[in-house]
Amino acid sequence: MDALLDPVGAKEAKNRFSELAAEVNRTGSALPVLKHGKPWVLIQPVSDEAVARRERLRAFRSLTAHVEQDATDEPAWDSDVPDAELLGDERMRRFG
Repeated sequence: MDALLDPVGAKEAKNRFSELAAEVNRTGSALPVLKHGKPWVLIQPVSDEAVARRERLRAFRSLTAHVEQDATDEPAWDSDVPDAELLGDERMRRFG
């Protein structure tokens, strides 16, 4: 993607989105969208790299949700138990 199409305002982009998206895909060029005369967003064709990045992000979010779920299953923390004892218990639980 080397060139940029001529910028359009946000209202025009909203009103002509399908047409502008088709132009972006046809030319392979990005389309700057302005809000109050200043660059706001960029509409561009999807690249293989962007698809791969989104897939990695989806996988990361899935893993994070799994880890967070595991954390909610953990027992409540008892502030009367020393850290060393907690660590020892956790080592035993995880590694035997």
